[in-house]
Amino acid sequence: MSTLTGTGMMLRLTLRRNWLFWSLWILGLACLMPLTASQYDTIIPPGTDPRATLDPLRNNPSMLALLGPVFDINTKGGFVFWRVGGFASMLAGMMGALGIIRATRAEEEEGRLELLRAGSVGRHAPLAGALACCMLACLALAAVTAAWTASTGLPGTGSVAAGAAVGAEGLLFVGIGAVCAQLFESARSARYWAVGALWGGMFLLRMIVDGAGPEASYANLRWAIPMEWGMLLRPFAQERWWVLALPVTAFVLLVAVAFRLESTRDHLAGLWQTRAGRATAPGWLGGAWGLAWRLQRSTLLGWSLALVLCSAGMGSIMSQMDKALAANPQMGEMLQKMGGTANLQTAFYVAMTGIMATVAAIMSATVLVRLRSEEVHGHAEQVLATATSRTSLALSHLLWAVPVPCIVLVAVGAAMPLVQAQRNHDWSLVGTYTRTALGLLPGLVLVTGAMMLLIGWLPRLTGLVWALLGWTMFCTWFAVLFDLPDWLVRLQPWGHLAHLPRDPMDWTAFTIESALAIALLALGLLGYRRRGIPA
Repeated sequence: MSTLTGTGMMLRLTLRRNWLFWSLWILGLACLMPLTASQYDTIIPPGTDPRATLDPLRNNPSMLALLGPVFDINTKGGFVFWRVGGFASMLAGMMGALGIIRATRAEEEEGRLELLRAGSVGRHAPLAGALACCMLACLALAAVTAAWTASTGLPGTGSVAAGAAVGAEGLLFVGIGAVCAQLFESARSARYWAVGALWGGMFLLRMIVDGAGPEASYANLRWAIPMEWGMLLRPFAQERWWVLALPVTAFVLLVAVAFRLESTRDHLAGLWQTRAGRATAPGWLGGAWGLAWRLQRSTLLGWSLALVLCSAGMGSIMSQMDKALAANPQMGEMLQKMGGTANLQTAFYVAMTGIMATVAAIMSATVLVRLRSEEVHGHAEQVLATATSRTSLALSHLLWAVPVPCIVLVAVGAAMPLVQAQRNHDWSLVGTYTRTALGLLPGLVLVTGAMMLLIGWLPRLTGLVWALLGWTMFCTWFAVLFDLPDWLVRLQPWGHLAHLPRDPMDWTAFTIESALAIALLALGLLGYRRRGIPA
């Protein structure tokens, strides 16, 4: 029997099990450029010179760091791709990495692949089928993005290049995710390295390199950052089609490495072996609280360091914003349209703190969802068979899912303006934006409460929290560009909270949302005590 026997069947099975995952990602990413193009005339009214508004952004370090290099910002297509194309490409990479790990290591970890391999299925067929499914998804993303973007009236060639840039980044991270799925023995570790370490590391490096501007001595380092290859294709700006060879070649090499690694490891094992534990352990590790810390410590430390360091890095990039605003008053008008205030410093720090609040909520949900995964894998039953109560088990995870992300968010608010404060000798900025973060804490706890409520009463629907967070990210990044009703934009965890110092403090909203968050946590705990385990 060939090692690829049954690949077609595995492809069909993977498509059947993951069609919703891919459909939501493809539709969500493909709509970004068309929606932005539809609102271009709102930002640049017809008959006006776009250079008056957009030229000041060309060399602004903060905008370059956030959105990537500028090639032809004064055309509609060039502006649209610069505004959201790089962001869509990066998210496509996350989609590819999560998708391939979901279809390979996660399936193996849950025991499904072992059942399938008991039949007439070759050793490499599951991986080949998953890779084929991911390739089709990336091609579909490229095609839908290109067609949808071209339908807005943008040039067809540039639209095809934009779709290819987004799809190629997804394909590249499919290869990275496939290798990580062979290296680590759990889907959790594979996702951490593919998305956290590699994707997150590339994103931070890209911000540093691009923020320095095209004249920096190390500007050419962007060619060594795979996350940036899609942008360097230059859609709508004299496209460089040969750049597509970089992600495609990298994908082919990574796939070859993944197949080779799969041939050398045992089923359920990873090439990166988990270290053996100590022969003895302190007494505090013997209960549910110590077990939760042992399970969550890597996640907590990784997320905490990443958020604080990323925040400090973004703040260092913005250390020149006062100079940029003084030299280019049009930038204030641009920011007023896109960020809600003409004060560049306030707009940036408030917006970035809001984004980081959503990321901290993702951290909190990731920590708490471990309570559900322990139940699915049968580990919770073993713990509950001892003297440990359900309340203690749930609280042992909530201990890390609520206070730690809240502390991290406050640290983010304090770390972001540090460089600016040092440069201006104005340390009151640290206190100002620490208060910004403190004012957003009820939204973070509300997301955790929603996750606990679902785990307690509707555990199969915990994925709804990720939809809520996705909507929040859309509202933070893109809703200001569209004529959406204000009530709809505010329909998210941070929509009614005051974003200091831009808004006056609203203690009523703060108190009501805090009470609602605590009520959701309590109701979730009640449901967890009453329902069957496993559910």
